Order: sequence, then structure tokens, then C-alpha cells
Amino acid sequence: MENDIHTEEEEDVRIYPSLLNRLQAMFFDFWIIVAIVMFLFVNFFDHYAGQFEGLKIGLFSLIVLIYEPLGSISGGTIGYRTMGLKIRRADGERKISVWQAYQRLLVKICLGCLSFMNISNDAQRRAIHDKASGTLVLYARSK
Repeated sequence: MENDIHTEEEEDVRIYPSLLNRLQAMFFDFWIIVAIVMFLFVNFFDHYAGQFEGLKIGLFSLIVLIYEPLGSISGGTIGYRTMGLKIRRADGERKISVWQAYQRLLVKICLGCLSFMNISNDAQRRAIHDKASGTLVLYARSK
């Protein structure tokens, strides 16, 4: 007869976050980016008042292009970590590469909210941008 004893490693079950948890993390990240942009403009560009509106938009975009991928390759942005989430390769074990992080961001930007439409129908709750980049989002401490 086979032995029915399981080790702790075998009982480690992956728990995938809901759409609401992921949106809350993204909302938190959005306000972090806004705070960074506001800080830069108040401290460095305040005396130019109404000028450089395009610069503000460009700076916001640049910060998004740096913040999101760097946070993703480190295991999760500040918002994701605050919500107890982590971003991993599809195998669930390793952190994602720089290429995967930018691929994930590009699909997320191109599709917007549509990227999240299939989360509730997917067993691993992967969004379209997760599938396109070979990533998944997990709770940081699976049970």
C-alpha cells in the first residue's frame, strides 16, 4: 500500500487573487505614481506654473514605463506587495524577466480593462496580459 503521509511542500496550495484584489493593487500603484509626479513637479517645476503640460504627461508616462516593470521583476510592485500579491513566471516559482515585465505592460496598456475580462473564467485567474507574457499572480503566502 502507498504511504498517505504528505510533506509540507506537497500541501503548499497556490491561491490566486480575485479581480478585485488585483484592481485594488493597481489603484494603489496609480496613486504612488501620481505622488511621485506631484513631488517632482512641486519641487522642480513649480515656478513654471502653466507651462510644460506635455512634460507632465511625458513624465507620468516615463514613470509608468519604469515603475511597473521594475516592480514586476522584483516580484511585485508596491501595490501588489501591500495587497500580499506576487508576480511570477507561469511555473509559479521564479521571478519574471525584464522582457516578460515589458511584454506584460505593453499588452496591459494596449488592451486596458479588456485584459482583465477573463480572470473569473480562468482556473489560475490569469488575465490576458499574464497569458501573453507567461506570468501569473499569486498570493505571497500560499496555504
